[in-house]
Amino acid sequence: MIRRISGRVCGVEEESVLLDVRGTWLELLTPASGLPELAHRVGSEITLHTILYLEGALGGGNLTPRLIGFLSEPDRRFFEELTRVKGISTRKALRVMGAPTHLIAAAIERGDERFLTTLPEIGRKTAAGMITELRGRLPAFCAGQPQTAPVPELSTAQQLALEILMQWGDRRADAQRWITAAVESDERLAEPDEIVRAAYRMKRSSG
Repeated sequence: MIRRISGRVCGVEEESVLLDVRGTWLELLTPASGLPELAHRVGSEITLHTILYLEGALGGGNLTPRLIGFLSEPDRRFFEELTRVKGISTRKALRVMGAPTHLIAAAIERGDERFLTTLPEIGRKTAAGMITELRGRLPAFCAGQPQTAPVPELSTAQQLALEILMQWGDRRADAQRWITAAVESDERLAEPDEIVRAAYRMKRSSG
């Protein structure tokens, strides 16, 4: 069992992170909530808490090993709890975890189906199943104490700039990284078009 992997973050895809582990590049699937922080830490060393699983149909003959990486051990344990629920597959659980773990856990503990149905791919039936299966098991996940360094929040103007870059074909993780770098280098940037231009200068300099 591979429980932890340390390496340098080389890039972030739509559902995964590329990690350079002593010259070997590994692709790890990761919860949606962790992608912005990982994008912000491209080029830095990081340790991910991992799960190894086999992807594919058991009767199909072809099973592909996949690694999943989590920013914290509590996130890893919460994922294992989440995949106990009928109808929540490995890939679906990673998308569901687009919200912070403590918010999802707290919603389950208080029986908040309305909140749970706002999560990706969660309908009322699955939300009810999450509450039935997991309620009472998750108090330890509800504290909401940060496990890693916080990711800078985007302002309204920065969010608009992010949407523009994505409409032009850039990936969310890359666009957010360029925007963050741009506003850190020039705090006077206030308008979306200014931020877009500065972000593209960051893109050219990083390319």
